[in-house]
Amino acid sequence: MFLLILASAIFGLGIGLYDFLLPFFLDDLNISYGNMGIIFSFSALLLFFIRIYAGHISDTFGRKHIFGLSLFFCGITNLFTPFFPFIGPQIFLKSLREASLAIKETVQQLLIFDRWKKSFRIVVAWVAGFDATFQGVGTIVGGVLLAALGYKHTFMYVGLLVLLIYALFSFKFREASSQVENQKFLKRVNFADLKAFPWASPFRHRLSYPLFLLNISGFLLGVGISMSHSFIAPLFFYHKFSISPVVVSVIIAFHRLSLGLPMIITGKVVKWNLKWTTIIAILIQGIFTSIAIIPKYFLTASIVWLLHDIIGASFWVPARNTLIQHYSRDKSRGLDVGMVLAWQALGWIFGPLIAGFVSQYSIDYPFLLSGIVVALAAIPIFWLKSPTQEQLSA
Repeated sequence: MFLLILASAIFGLGIGLYDFLLPFFLDDLNISYGNMGIIFSFSALLLFFIRIYAGHISDTFGRKHIFGLSLFFCGITNLFTPFFPFIGPQIFLKSLREASLAIKETVQQLLIFDRWKKSFRIVVAWVAGFDATFQGVGTIVGGVLLAALGYKHTFMYVGLLVLLIYALFSFKFREASSQVENQKFLKRVNFADLKAFPWASPFRHRLSYPLFLLNISGFLLGVGISMSHSFIAPLFFYHKFSISPVVVSVIIAFHRLSLGLPMIITGKVVKWNLKWTTIIAILIQGIFTSIAIIPKYFLTASIVWLLHDIIGASFWVPARNTLIQHYSRDKSRGLDVGMVLAWQALGWIFGPLIAGFVSQYSIDYPFLLSGIVVALAAIPIFWLKSPTQEQLSA
């Protein structure tokens, strides 16, 4: 478990630094909000397909090898970003970033479930918690190194660190023996066997009714969250309150920590009805995201905004992930999980475009609309039947 937590932590460091620095990097290049929306939206299109195939392919090729790609892509993204100050290359590199995150979030759940099924809720919360926590660390590191070294060396050093961890994980990590037995293609050398892979099956795949409801909710979550979390969050505080990037890095770091640290704890305490935990926590996130635009002072606005994770996402993320795993079928678990997460990723195509458009009128509008759409994501969960503790322990 230590190596998985270490890999997730360093991955979080790389993602946190990249996500924080990229909007400022693009802003310094005088790229408009509209074009930023295009960069974030086009790159998110790749998420939809990767979410589907990452789990699907890992059912056959193995979780470890596919998970390792997430580390590799994250390292490459950081390493090359400062060398290509143009929209086209940035779309490609941002796509690699989205690919790394999509692969990790999809396959990580499967890897943990294969090896720690009975303690899945706790382990997944720990791993995701360290990931999110180090995303906060990466944000602060990004702010400090930016002031000291500039964009080029800051991106490069962290990119090289992530690639080092990728090499360590690839050589040292061992996945569950039961999953290794199911890896059909790894035992074959003949590339003709790839023809047997059901490439089109995800688009003919039918989800169960509970997963269908989680699909709809996930899509709305993707649209809503991406409106306020893509490139808008750091620029919202930077332009609205006229503060420095270093100060912005502190609030964005606390934002990462406000999800990561509480989730390490909530993974153990989320034992109440998972359905209502998810509904209430999603509604809380929506409310505090929207009302963050009301305060006129930076500190007050920051505190209000951070509450959307502390008492919102930190509860619904482990609860919703547990529901997804519970309703996924053993024989197609990778594909089931991938499909649900893919539809949430699809929402990230539309959110940045909407945010880029409305922010031209007011930097407040993306936050306001984000909270409303996130709250709407709770509605489909009302029709979901919550599993009992006995069913979860089975």
